[in-house]
Amino acid sequence: MISPNQTQFLLIALRTAAGAAVNKAQGEIGRAKLRTLEAEYFHKEQMRGMELAHERQMFGMKAELMRALISALVEQRVDAVRQGFVEALSVYAEQCRHYMAQQDRYADAEIKATDPLERANLRTRLTEIDLNLGKIRADVAKLYREMTNVILLIGGNMPQIAGNDQQALRLTNP
Repeated sequence: MISPNQTQFLLIALRTAAGAAVNKAQGEIGRAKLRTLEAEYFHKEQMRGMELAHERQMFGMKAELMRALISALVEQRVDAVRQGFVEALSVYAEQCRHYMAQQDRYADAEIKATDPLERANLRTRLTEIDLNLGKIRADVAKLYREMTNVILLIGGNMPQIAGNDQQALRLTNP
């Protein structure tokens, strides 16, 4: 038979063994939780790395798109300015050609005229035409210089002006 001291001793031993088993189980549970947390942390770290790489790639694509869009807008503006400039010069050239045709007509009429008063009137008209042509060509030269500066400032290059327009306007490259 077991004495009461031995019973108490056995109970203490059993409690100690049970406590040790519980502690061991709790240690294993803790280690399992730690491995789970480490795995979750590793997974989250990988996911954040992938998200960051994706965001960088998307940012790069968006930045490239914006650069291309801005470049296209600038190029379209440069083209619009160039086209407007060429059209304005074309209008001036048409005016010059009109005055030059009148000039030829009045010069022929002056040569054929026999009346001194008629010749004087034709000469006066020729002088007016010369003055108008001079004013138009001076305005065109000023416009050409200014537009050349504008086009170069916005990053474009000078458009080609039609040969007959250039001749009528008496333009030379700046």
